[in-house]
Amino acid sequence: MKKFFLLLTVTSTLLFQACIGWGSDDADDIDPFPTGSYEPVIMQRSDFEASTILENTPRTIENSGKIYVKDNFIFVNEVNQGFHLINNTDPTNPINIGFIKVLGSSDLSIKEDVLYANNATDLIAFKIDEATETLTITKRLENVFPQIWSPEGVIYYPIEDNEVIVDWELIN
Repeated sequence: MKKFFLLLTVTSTLLFQACIGWGSDDADDIDPFPTGSYEPVIMQRSDFEASTILENTPRTIENSGKIYVKDNFIFVNEVNQGFHLINNTDPTNPINIGFIKVLGSSDLSIKEDVLYANNATDLIAFKIDEATETLTITKRLENVFPQIWSPEGVIYYPIEDNEVIVDWELIN
């Protein structure tokens, strides 16, 4: 029994010592919120909410995401940037006619004439008036979604209440 108690005491002591960083001065060098090779693109909430617009100038598709079809239109997601608006009246000749800027977007759903998209952490509902070529946000639900993740995975980055992460950029 004495041998068992001695073995248990020695083992416990060694395990306890392994958990302690003896003499390490590296604690000051540790980043409590590591971001790896990417840094967040942060906007003030007021600027972020005003950034959703319909641009009448088409953009080149560079980093496409999901594709949606509604009536004679095709919507192609540009990851974290918005949606390319393509006129598909003539399926043999689709025409890129504009861009719907929705920062932090990756998904879209359409019901009747209302479009729903994630706008970084928010869920927005909006309509497009083809006659006036304008976009109107009809509803915004704030902080429905979590922060946009870094391309390297789930990294929480501390931000102020009036800030929103809209994308992540590669650090050179």
